[in-house]
Amino acid sequence: MFVSLRLGVLVRLLLAVAGVAGVLALVLTAVPAPRVTEAGTPEPASEGPRFPAERVEADYRVRGTGDEGLNVRACPALHCARIGRIGEGQTFAVTCWRSGTAVNGETRWLRGTVDGRDGFASRHYLRADTGRGVPACARRGGDAVT
Repeated sequence: MFVSLRLGVLVRLLLAVAGVAGVLALVLTAVPAPRVTEAGTPEPASEGPRFPAERVEADYRVRGTGDEGLNVRACPALHCARIGRIGEGQTFAVTCWRSGTAVNGETRWLRGTVDGRDGFASRHYLRADTGRGVPACARRGGDAVT
């Protein structure tokens, strides 16, 4: 009887040690969960880039300007310097969008290239040629295009 009691205690002790070892293994190898921001959306776990490394580009066609065409500006606001113009019906290769001055209620400005220079044009006058959209522009020290 004494041997069977010792065997029972030994089995319980081994089970307890195995349980503790299992819990430790889980804790030490667990991947941290993403942090949640105040808005309730999870933050990325790494400090890597937030946007794809590839440059996303979509064509948008100028509509509603008449013969005037669409001004492309150095930043997403009406007071910014005009760096180019796109004629009615022509396309603008867009890489991202940013909020700016409202034009007829539309605050999104699309960033793209005209005459070899990067600039912004109001989304109000641009229609996507495809169903593909573009991401928000990454902020890097101000609104001006460099």
